[in-house]
Amino acid sequence: MKTFRTFENQIATQSNILKNTIAFILTLAVLFSTASFSLANQVGTSQLMRHAAGLSQSGKNKEALKIFIEITRKEPNNFYAYNNLGMVHSEMQEDDKALKAYEKSLSINPAFPMTLNNIGYLHMTMGHYDKAEMFLKKASSLFGSFHLALTNLGELYLKQKRYSEAMMYLKKSLKDMPTFAPTHKLLGELHQAEGRKDEAKKEFKLFRKLNQKAK
Repeated sequence: MKTFRTFENQIATQSNILKNTIAFILTLAVLFSTASFSLANQVGTSQLMRHAAGLSQSGKNKEALKIFIEITRKEPNNFYAYNNLGMVHSEMQEDDKALKAYEKSLSINPAFPMTLNNIGYLHMTMGHYDKAEMFLKKASSLFGSFHLALTNLGELYLKQKRYSEAMMYLKKSLKDMPTFAPTHKLLGELHQAEGRKDEAKKEFKLFRKLNQKAK
């Protein structure tokens, strides 16, 4: 992640946090898929997906996109590949294409937590808060210790000024993953919104520390 420069410069770092969070999610998605594909003796597909994930993380989204599209062409029931395809489209700010890919993934496996989280987050960024809540809650219910979905629910409620609910989900997320920097940033923003300046500064300081370690 990029360096968080000052207490006041939170907005400027939002895109960097989002980009690196997406990269982290993409890595998790590949880990999910690798286990399954290994059991199915589809080592080649797993290696391709890992390679494509690496390309996306290094900013080569168009190259990654080609690989995921080719995998879905050869394996039309590969919901992992459709999930990752949606993530790359999202990285490229192609929201409609990302939604279609996520929807395709869920049409194959409606209970895949990673895609439920991703489509929920995308709906949140698009301002579709009711849909975002529905998908994110389903993701967190299906995968008990899913700190990404919990953090995203916290962010969703923060955007809606539903502060008590935001606090509940952010704390749940930190219980599962205490060192996840974006959650501490959101918690700082929540404290700030409710006038707890000292608590906000502590969370932003911790965010900067964890963010620096993650570079």
